[in-house]
Amino acid sequence: AALNCLSCICTPDLAQDLLSDVYGMLNSSRPYVRKKAVLCLLRLFKQWPKGLRLSFDRLKEKLNDENPGVVSAAVYVICELAAKNPKNYLALAPQFFKILTSSSNNWVLIKVVKLFGSLVPLEPRLAKKLVE
Repeated sequence: AALNCLSCICTPDLAQDLLSDVYGMLNSSRPYVRKKAVLCLLRLFKQWPKGLRLSFDRLKEKLNDENPGVVSAAVYVICELAAKNPKNYLALAPQFFKILTSSSNNWVLIKVVKLFGSLVPLEPRLAKKLVE
């Protein structure tokens, strides 16, 4: 509940001060907490963009989480971030391709296909790989 509240009341100062706490929750033993922390990061990044550079590596790790809910949250956050500047997320194409070929979650698959739609104009070889 606290992570949901933080997402709603977040200001740039709160984002800067609480990013390290949310960052730590990404390694929680409880999948629900990891998922909520990932989702909260999007709001923190919108309020304090510098936080993205500080915690992006841990966010990328969540694409390989053993819990499908955490993976779904990570896909959502990265897709939302990539909507503004897809070029920054081109390096994640192999991870998203793995998700595309292994996930059975339709919502995640739709998000990944939309992301690839914005990445293909930047990397023509990606289209050939997707057709295979």
